[in-house]
Amino acid sequence: MSRRILLVDEWHAVRLLGRRVLTSLGFRTREATSGREALEILAVESDISVVLLEWRPQDEDCYKLVERLASVPCPSRPAVIACGDTLDRSQMIAALQAGADEFLQKPFSRETVREKLAQLGISESGHPRRSEMLTHGD
Repeated sequence: MSRRILLVDEWHAVRLLGRRVLTSLGFRTREATSGREALEILAVESDISVVLLEWRPQDEDCYKLVERLASVPCPSRPAVIACGDTLDRSQMIAALQAGADEFLQKPFSRETVREKLAQLGISESGHPRRSEMLTHGD
């Protein structure tokens, strides 16, 4: 599995913060400003292991991105972490129902990102943990 994470957010400052956090954990990043741009990147770059995106359900491209990724069989698709600055539980549920694997509250720290990646079985080495490989290997 790759050590690349695709950051999707319309705001440069948010992508910059995300890049700093992720590179401090040993990941390389690729950036997109929209769901549409992210889909274009994912169509040609297959070495991305995680998509970390600003959850905006009113943005059709964002919603399509999450839905499309959710329809790809798990072993060959990147994990999807939706993030947002809302404490609205319905937004979190909507992201998960659309197909996101996890929801991350913004602003996020290095530790919270590390924890979410660990929950998804992605270690700082960018590889699934051995226990995750055994439980998802069927």
